[in-house]
Order: sequence, then structure tokens, then C-alpha cells
Amino acid sequence: MARHYNAFQGSKVRLAPPCPEDRVQIAHFTENYDYMRNMDTDIATPQTSDETGASSVRNGQDFEFALRTLEDNRFLGFVAIYRIEWNNRSAHLAIGIGHERDRGKGYGSDALALILRYAFHELNLNRIALDVIEYNEIARGAYLKAGFREEGRHRAAVLRDGTQYDLISMSILAADWSAQTGYPVSFQPAVVTPADRTAGSASVSNNSEVAPRVGVGAVILNERNEVLLVWRNRAPEQHTWSIPGGKVDAYETLETAVIREIKEEVNLHIAIGNLLCTTESIHPELQEHWISMIYSTKVIDGVARNREEGGAIGEIGWFPLHELPSPLASFAIPALEAAKQQYTKKHDIDSSR
Repeated sequence: MARHYNAFQGSKVRLAPPCPEDRVQIAHFTENYDYMRNMDTDIATPQTSDETGASSVRNGQDFEFALRTLEDNRFLGFVAIYRIEWNNRSAHLAIGIGHERDRGKGYGSDALALILRYAFHELNLNRIALDVIEYNEIARGAYLKAGFREEGRHRAAVLRDGTQYDLISMSILAADWSAQTGYPVSFQPAVVTPADRTAGSASVSNNSEVAPRVGVGAVILNERNEVLLVWRNRAPEQHTWSIPGGKVDAYETLETAVIREIKEEVNLHIAIGNLLCTTESIHPELQEHWISMIYSTKVIDGVARNREEGGAIGEIGWFPLHELPSPLASFAIPALEAAKQQYTKKHDIDSSR
């Protein structure tokens, strides 16, 4: 069977073996008080290079990788799958991005997606768990967006600066990860319909529990006629350039939903122009069916930045409307074509005046 991806490489970072100089870098990270307060519940102390990091990827029941950028091979931090119980196919996860300047740029979300794929596909694990301190809201949000679920709390387990905080236990199962990303797992239980049982079949039903979902998206143009696109880290349409947007919540109007999603994803307050088009994305093999309304919009306030660190979005960027990157998400293509036609028509009208 052909391989469809590099298990060591994401869209922004790669998993690399530790180097001696990395341990020096990690020792430097430990001099940052906030870094240590978020990484561990133990007493925060600076560490020497002999006390930090690993000398090899595989160490007993642990796997620890260095994180390096694809762009310039720069060391970012580490990610580890540790305390593996092979009989239970379970393990724990730890991740650390050292410098504050490297946060909020999609490195963490890409690394998280990459190590989960490695854990579920390469190590064939079924459950990945972690603990996060209550006050570390950025990390907790990142884990939730990656598909982790909160399992419980160790009440008042952490005492910091005279205040007690809960230690939150979270986990993600292979089946949850598969449903969210679209990647298969061979041991995911099949959904068998009553008709299948009558016929003695063990086939998986592609439509018994799937209903169309409603989404919204926005084509946002700036004064240079560049369109804002986002890199999708997760399904639907994973590893493509797309327009920002998301699903419509219950009892929410379409226009309210698109304004909310754009603010949550890319930090922009927008005004809606007109409905550009309606698109459908049907993927029975992933048990997905989306109907999306795409709007032409303009920016009222804000500077575009990724607010989905650790979530569905990796990189964001402005691109000339007639020089778009690839691959593009299938549902975004008709919307962008409609935007081009609308811009061309408006340009022709303005030129004729």
C-alpha cells in the first residue's frame, strides 16, 4: 500500500532526533519562569543541560522528539509520547515550545497534529492522555481544538502564589482522532446496521448516523485586492488552503455565524456584503456532508492573526486574487471564482465611468 504522507513531517515542523546542542537550548528555556510554571507541577528551578532533554528518540517506554522548523531547521522545543502501556495501548503526551516568539504561529498546532498521527498510526496506540494546569488556558484550548476531551479534575492539586488550581486530566482516543481528521484506524469499531446483521454482513454503514452539516465562510479582500486564506490542519479538507469560516451553531443565523467565526479564527471584525455562492462537500468515505454559504465581506476593524493556535488553522496569509496558492479546499474554489468575477465586473463598471 502506498504511503500518502511523511510521518516525520507536518506543514511547518518536523520530528527530529535530539542533538547535544538541543539540551543547551532546553536548559535556556528552563530559565524562563512562566515556561516552567506551565510545563510542570513540580517546584520551578532552572536546569543544566545535563538535567534536560533526551539523548535518543527511544528511551525505554518513551519516545521524545526535537521539534524543528521546515523553513530553516531551527530548534523550537520538544514533543514526547511517554509512559506507554503496550498491553493497554495507552500513553501520555507532553509538548513544549520554548520561546514566546515561536508561539501563535501555528508551530504548536502542527506539532500536536503530527505527534498524534505518529502515536495512532506508527505506534498503533488507542489512547493518549495528558494533564494541564487550570490556569494554562491557552494550552487547554489547544488540546480541546485538537480533539482532546476533559475527563476530570484533581481539585486544588496545584498551589501557586497562594492560590489553589485544579489539575485537569484530558485524553483523546484513536476513534475520536480518526473522526476529526479523516485518517483511518484499523481497529476503529465498525457501525453495523440492523439490515447488515440480518444479512450476516459486517460492512460499515456510510450514512446511518450522518446528517448534512451547515457551514459558513468569508471571502475577505483587502485594499490591494488580496484575499485572506488559512491553512487547514484538520478535516474537513485537511492540508489545503481555504477561506476562513466554520459551522453554524444551533439557533444562530448564518450572518451571525460568519461574523463570529471570523472573529474567533483570524481576529477580524467584518461586515457582510453579499452571498457569493452555496457549496457542497460530500465525502462518504469520511462520513462527512457539508453545505456551506460563502459571503463577500470587508474588514471593519482588527489585524489578521491566527487565533486557532493548536487548532484547525496553521498558517494564514494574504494572496493576490489571481495568484492563489495550492492546493485549495474544494469548497473554497467556487467561492473564489465568484469573487474574481464580482471583482472583474466591478472593475469594468468603474473603468467605464
